[in-house]
Amino acid sequence: MDIRTKDLLLVPNLITLLRLFLLPFIFYFLLKNTASDFIVALILIVIAYFSDMIDGWIARKLNQESDLGKILDPLVDKLAIGTVAIYTVIYKGFPLWALVLILTKDILIISGGWYLLRKREIVPQPNKWGKYTVGLWGVILFLYLIELSFWKELLLWVGVVMILITFISYFRTFLNNHFKNSRQ
Repeated sequence: MDIRTKDLLLVPNLITLLRLFLLPFIFYFLLKNTASDFIVALILIVIAYFSDMIDGWIARKLNQESDLGKILDPLVDKLAIGTVAIYTVIYKGFPLWALVLILTKDILIISGGWYLLRKREIVPQPNKWGKYTVGLWGVILFLYLIELSFWKELLLWVGVVMILITFISYFRTFLNNHFKNSRQ
């Protein structure tokens, strides 16, 4: 495990920090509740969404993968999804049970990752299922924001299945890392 403060200045981590910086503005413009402010919020959400898609690619391309980025990126993803999900529950009819499911999965994954980091000195690795799930929930929440009824309902159930697959995937990784390193 090699978490260095200077890694904050790596391009992919700066992109991740931009996403974090955008969250209060997204929430602010969503809460203003005017058509023009809503459009600004949607534009910021799209920027945040695409920045999440490119930061990992840039990290690999520029050889700037870092342990800090492996922790920071999924954490910011969870904050972004949680922030927009809370808004959509209150204002756009997103089911509360889906928010609870998302938050429960995220809390369990963060807790398991924290345990591996602190007790085993293993930096949790984001996996493809986690990335697919974040991407899908980003789309689902966007559809709830713009109130595109048919697709949001259909994708909601696909999102639930993806959460289960993601949780199982991370749980298996956690168990493998926990037991592999306890035997050594």
